[in-house]
Amino acid sequence: MIHFQLFTLSGKKFDQDVYEVVLPTLDGRIGVMPGHMPLVSVATTGIISIRHDQKDSDLKLDNFATYGGIIEVENDNLRVLVDEADHSDEINEAEAKASFERAKKMLAEAKNQTSLEHAQTLIDRQTVRLQVAQLRRRIPRR
Repeated sequence: MIHFQLFTLSGKKFDQDVYEVVLPTLDGRIGVMPGHMPLVSVATTGIISIRHDQKDSDLKLDNFATYGGIIEVENDNLRVLVDEADHSDEINEAEAKASFERAKKMLAEAKNQTSLEHAQTLIDRQTVRLQVAQLRRRIPRR
């Protein structure tokens, strides 16, 4: 098992021994399992997926929508610090869709580079939230 801790700016979101964690990085998604080599990397906006037990199927993964941060692996300990992390159970799909639509409107109406970048960040965030909400809908709860 690997000990996984997920921290946000508002505190600890997850702290358990797990079998595998799949994380979004600049180089794509990586899997961290027991015995993983030491690593420090950048976490990008995306989905963190947690497999609690080796026998768990993909249908039993826990998923978090995350928004950038730092990943550190050392001695079967995985620590991730992200700006925000929303567990699939915390995401209201209808609200995420409405926020996505507002962000698209902001992008279309942006008048400068700062407004464009802000709108794109909101679109990226809501896209990940919607992906995690859709995964929850397809996955039976344990």
